[in-house]
Amino acid sequence: MNGVKFPRASAQALKISPDISLKSGVVAAALFMVVTACGKDAPKKVDEGPPKTTPVPTDMVFNDFVPPSGGSGAVTGVKHDGGALETGMAGFEGTGAATAPAGDPGALPEAAAKLVVTDAGAEPRLPRKYAFVANRTDRRLITIRQSAGREGGGPAQEVAFALTADFTPKAVKPTSTRFELKIVKIDLPGVPAAQKAQATAQLAAFTGLTGTFDITSRGEVGEVEFKADEKMAAGGAEMILQSLQQALELVVPPFPDAPIGVGATWERKVQRNERGTENAAKHTFILKEASAEGGVVATTVDVSVPKHPFQQRGVPPGATEEVSGKGAYTYAFTLDHVSKRVEGEMAITRRIEVTDPKTGQKQAVAELAKLKNTFEVPGSAAR
Repeated sequence: MNGVKFPRASAQALKISPDISLKSGVVAAALFMVVTACGKDAPKKVDEGPPKTTPVPTDMVFNDFVPPSGGSGAVTGVKHDGGALETGMAGFEGTGAATAPAGDPGALPEAAAKLVVTDAGAEPRLPRKYAFVANRTDRRLITIRQSAGREGGGPAQEVAFALTADFTPKAVKPTSTRFELKIVKIDLPGVPAAQKAQATAQLAAFTGLTGTFDITSRGEVGEVEFKADEKMAAGGAEMILQSLQQALELVVPPFPDAPIGVGATWERKVQRNERGTENAAKHTFILKEASAEGGVVATTVDVSVPKHPFQQRGVPPGATEEVSGKGAYTYAFTLDHVSKRVEGEMAITRRIEVTDPKTGQKQAVAELAKLKNTFEVPGSAAR
């Protein structure tokens, strides 16, 4: 085994950044567990016997975080795709993910890479391509702030995660560049000192972890691959690796093949039918500023999973779930470096509705998740 690969933008987690054991649906839950579980023994597994379906009580409450499973056992999640978050039903790893086909590490499937120009913008219109410089390292601070709660359920739980990493182009080719990513530092801003000391000590084990990934000349980011070593077996490894993959989605904004000028807009629409559930996402990009060196790209994203059957242990038949989300990100980019600064946020609402089998009364709960991300030069004055 030469390495361990983690597919780009897996839909099995709320990834931000970017998607951290994220299968709970919210990065915050995983980080919270890392902080509070330091020094504790793992709980013993309890044999609960075969699953049973029970009537919904009148005082039924849902998990404060997105539950780990939804319709047909799939997980409702959010992923990045081409620089913006995209929602979908998990359990279909690899479907729609922009991973590189065998034999061409810099290429991406046509369906995943397709960007459609809706307005070419003002003259002069030029092709926008990245031209990185080999062995020139850029250090960036990636900060993830997330909150999760329930509508009408009191204050949301919040958590922050900060990761400093070096990005170094190692093999520059006309169509793609192979990057090395190296963790320099991991921090948990805002965590109480008593808990932070233990958590920081645990996370410090990942300092120096190195992986590789590809960026095409158009800014499409491939999957990240890490060497299999003792760091991969450490507690919290999944959290860190997922966090890094999400961070890659903030490295650069993607560009279409056609020449574009200031004011140009392009978009990517993704629609899937997975396990009988429709998922849709639309990403819209606009070139706000441009020069020979770089510029500013703003992006918005709308995501939705229409109402569909929801199955989970203890939930009576006939329950439904639907997901919607909106987000906006701004990239300050240069064509020969990773982005200088990226910031944005995403709000996801997941609504679950159940019917009391005794009274026929419907009950609904809305679970809310908010993400705020920054990708910047350490010590940057802009906050």
